[in-house]
This record gives sequence, C-alpha cells and structure tokens, in this order.
Amino acid sequence: MKKQIIAWSAMIAVAVSGNAQVDSTATKLEEVIVTASSKFDLQRKDSGKPIIKITRADIEAQRASSIADLLNQYAGIEINGARSNAGQNQSYFIRGGNSRQVSFLIDGAQVNDPSNIAGDFDLRLVDLDQIEEIEILKGAASTLYGANASTAVINIKLRKAPTSGVRVNLASFVGTNNSSQQNTSGIDEYNNSVQLQGTAKNGLTYGVGLNHQSTNGLSAAESADENVVFDADQFNRVNLLSRIGYNNHKDFKLSSYLSFDEYVAEFDNGAFTDGDNETYSRQLRWGTNMNWKYSEKGELVYADVSTHTRRDNRSNFPSLFNADGYSLDLYNKYTFDLSEDSSLKTILGFNFNNQTYEDFSIPFGGTSFVQNANTDEVNFQIYDPYFNVVYLSGTGFNLNAGARYNLHSNYDGQLVYNLNPSYRFNVGNNTFKAYASYSTAYITPSLFQLYASGFGNEDLAPEDNATLEAGISWSKDQSSIGVSVFQREENNLVQFVTIDPVNFISQYQNVQEQLTARGVEVMGQTLLFDVLNLTANYSFTERDNVPQLRRIPKHKVNASARIEAFEGAFLTARYQYNHQRADAFFDLNTFSTQNVELESYQLVDLDATYKLKSKEVSFFLGVSNVLDDDFQEVVGFQTRGRNYKVGVRLGL
Repeated sequence: MKKQIIAWSAMIAVAVSGNAQVDSTATKLEEVIVTASSKFDLQRKDSGKPIIKITRADIEAQRASSIADLLNQYAGIEINGARSNAGQNQSYFIRGGNSRQVSFLIDGAQVNDPSNIAGDFDLRLVDLDQIEEIEILKGAASTLYGANASTAVINIKLRKAPTSGVRVNLASFVGTNNSSQQNTSGIDEYNNSVQLQGTAKNGLTYGVGLNHQSTNGLSAAESADENVVFDADQFNRVNLLSRIGYNNHKDFKLSSYLSFDEYVAEFDNGAFTDGDNETYSRQLRWGTNMNWKYSEKGELVYADVSTHTRRDNRSNFPSLFNADGYSLDLYNKYTFDLSEDSSLKTILGFNFNNQTYEDFSIPFGGTSFVQNANTDEVNFQIYDPYFNVVYLSGTGFNLNAGARYNLHSNYDGQLVYNLNPSYRFNVGNNTFKAYASYSTAYITPSLFQLYASGFGNEDLAPEDNATLEAGISWSKDQSSIGVSVFQREENNLVQFVTIDPVNFISQYQNVQEQLTARGVEVMGQTLLFDVLNLTANYSFTERDNVPQLRRIPKHKVNASARIEAFEGAFLTARYQYNHQRADAFFDLNTFSTQNVELESYQLVDLDATYKLKSKEVSFFLGVSNVLDDDFQEVVGFQTRGRNYKVGVRLGL
C-alpha cells in the first residue's frame, strides 16, 4: 500500500509541476495517418481497427529505453524479458498469444530468424535511433501480412532522410545496471550512437548509422540464497545501418538498406543457477523498397528483405546455427472514386517467403561439431496471392475486407480472410466510432519445431486461429477513449511436451483440443489545459483452458504524465502494474518441473529532458523502477532494480 501511495504521488507531482504551454496545434488524434490496417494512408478515423502509432517524437521522449520497453507500455502487449538482464531472451506475448503468433516487418517486409524456436525476429537487432516510427495492428491480420499474423503485426519503419540537406545526430548515455538486491554506484551501462541522413539536390537519398551498447553489473540468474552473489553477465551489441535511395518527390521512390547487427550475451545455466556461458548472435540484413505512382489513383509497391543469421551458443552444450530468410511483398494499389465522397481502395498482391537453416552441435563426450540439419532438408517456401478492399462511404460507414490463399511447400493450401465493418458519426466536435471484425490466421510450424534434433516433429499440423473483435471509441481534438474486446479460437496449437521426464525425452506436438483466449482493452489519452499530456490503458487477458497464461499478467495497467515545466524542459512519469503470473522451471536438484506463481509488481519511472533554446542540444536524466521493486519476469532470473541514466543528444 505504501508503494502504491508513492507511485501515484510521483504521477501527481509531475502533473502539477508545469506552467508552460505545450504546442496546441498538434494534429488531432483522429487525423493521424496510419497504414497498418489497409496498406493505404488513412486517417485514423477511417481505420476499421485501432492502430498504435509510435512516432519519432514519442521515441525521442524516451530515447534511453529499448524497443521492448517502449512496446511494453501499450494495451495488450507484454514483452517478457525486457526488464531483465540485457541478454535475456525476449518473448512476445500479445493478447494472450505467443511469439509464433506475431509478425514483424521492417519497412513493410516480414523479417524472421529461422534458427529461433518460434522463428521470430529478435528486437535487440535493431536500435531505437535507427527507427522513424512503429505501427502495431493487433488481432488476426494474415490476409494482409501472411502466416503468423495472428495476435499482432509490428511494422518498424527505418529513419527517413530529410527532404533536403544533411542531418547528423549524436547521442551518448551512461547509467547503472543493478538489481534491487544488489545496489552499486558504478556505471555499468553505455549507449552511444551516431546517425547521418541526407538528400542531394538530384533526389539521391543516403544514410548511415552506428550504435553501440555495453552493459554489465547484473547477473542473468538470481541466487536462491541471499548471501550468495552470482557473477555479472555482460552484454555487448553493435548495430550498423546504411541506406541509399532516390526520391523525385513526385511519383517514384526507391530505397535499399544494408544492416549488420551483432551481440555477445553472457548467460547462466538456468533458474537459480550460475554459469559461465555466452551466446553470439549476428545478422546481416538487406532490403529494398520501391513505390511507383503510375497514375493519380494507382501505385505499385515492392518490398523485400533478406537475412543471414549466425548464432553460436558457447556452453557445456555448444551449438551453432546458420539461418537464411527471404521475404518479398509485391502489390498494386488502386483507388476507384465511386462518388464525390465515397471511394473503393483495392489491393492485389503476392507474397513470397523462404526460410532455411543448418545446425551443428558437439555430442556428449565428443570434441568436434557434428551437423544435425542441413539446408537441403531443412527449408520451406510460402507463396501467397491476396487481395483486400476498403470501402469508404463518406457517410461514416466503412468496410475493410480481403482474403489470402496460403500455399506452403509442406502443407495443403489454406484460405484466410478478414471482414471488418465500422461506423463513425459526429456530434458537434465529438467523434464516435464502433467497429467489429472477424478474421482468420494461419500459422505454420517453424523450422525448429519441425526439424530440431531430438525435439522436432515433422508430423506437426499447422495452427489456425479465428478472432472475433469489437470496439467503441470517442475522440475530441487531443482526447480519446477506446474499449476493445476480443476472443480468439486456436486449433492445433504447437506445444513443447515432455514425453519421458526420466530419460529427458521431449517433443513438439499439437494440442488436440480447441483453445480460447479472450480479453478487454481500455485506452485513453488527453491533453489538459494545453499543458499536461496524460495516457492510460488497462488490459484484461485470460484463457479458459490449458495452456494457462504463463508469464502473462491477467491484469495490466499503464499510465503516464508528461508536462513542459518551462520552455524546453519536460518531466515525465510512467507507472505500470502487472498482476501475478504463472510460471514453471526445471529443478536441477529434484530433476522435476516445479510450477510457481510469480508475485504481482508495479514500476514507476521518472525522467527529465531539457533542450537548449538556440542549439540542437538536449540533456536527459532518468530514474527507472523508482520504488526499487523486487520482482521476476521469469522464475529464477533477475530483473533491474532502481537505476539511473544520464545522457546528451546533439543535432547538427
């Protein structure tokens, strides 16, 4: 109770401390342009579903955070591992789902790591300074985005070049990296970044960026004995991004990028168990985007991305993975004007995806690597034609509908579809909107689940999901409130099953019964007195059958207050509450799986930024986990306690 009082006191202190005016000419919430729900630029009021849009301004306001920290503040999203040691594996639990049910895009092309268990993308391979904006579409979206787009699509858009001239940004942050159990005053975290983007007079665009992060001071595993301190586990990361393109600022844009991302992360042997291990992860990624407006109403869009990933686990059970992925999305956009106010926006497209990997390990008692899987046998391809239409009536009624036929090299074809009507009306300056959606998704097993040595199961069936969703919202100028409810039916969910605990035999298998996840999300934001920005959201998530919510809070609350204390100086307070969660770990003493319940926790973060009036220089000071709450995201592993960070940004 005492911590709750302190938490809300911190929020109120920020709320009442300001006296300067925030820009009141900002774009109205319903006029913000979003693309995720249709691949067209639509005002938010015309989008059939709520879209989360994280702009560059939002990122700048929390530059000391990671991508996972940023995403964790939104309704229905839980990025497990984001608050732990920087090398902790992250899981993407959105609307009660798992990482396999989330689709990640970079500049519109799907990115994967075929060597990961779920084949999902590792967010640590992108730095926030490389990002222009992020859009998140929750719910099944396989019609537009293909396999795996069941609970969410997260589209990361890379930094854009300025319309003219050259822009240079430098940033440096240092801070502590402690758990709540072990507080030291040393500097254990360093973040440095340099970014350059430019546009020449002839339309040539270019950019290059380098980011480096180094952390120490925090052990991955937590000691069960408070008198025993585990060794700190270091994390070092480098992100290098370069891009070149052409933009005639009329009807043609072309851009290609090349990124090199790597990190080395030390890790322990398991829950409550220290160890001396490390993993090396490197990804080379290159992609191309092209937009050609061949007429006033038509546009051809092309996006592709190739990835090569190498992961080297250096432990008592060493392993080596090489994985390659390729994704292509080609579609035609055409708008038919039906009347002065109504239109039909159409998309006809084709998507291709190819994934393959090989892995090596050293057998027990051996001294050299042996190949377990090769690329000739471990691969699959997906060929997807699709279409989508958006009808804008001009009178408030809109309809988003489409279908896709999934052709997988290992499975029979599967049709997925989406139907999303919405209705909007105005009462004075108030805008009300109601929407409903029924959409299906198709999730094919990952290469690891199919072919992993000792665990893979080539007889796995694909998962299929169906999501029913409805919501209402109100907005006026800079204020809005929205409520969404959803229910998702899951068939053939893939689970890791222990078959013989004595002989340690496990395998990936399909769950035979139909599973159900449901939830409610409430979101609100406002600008009070042209001074105080307030946001809050609440998420309720449950499953009514096994597997239960593991590491996913049934109740989650986020709130923030941001104010301009005086010209150029901003104060921000953020609050988060996570309900108790179920988890399990393998006890090395009893050689059995122990089920546990992780306690609820709450976090308060405070930060301040100040930008000099006459120069592009800003300073940052932040305190995370102000209450020094001791909690676990994953049983047996540490999380960050109260920590401090300072930094400076320079624009040229």
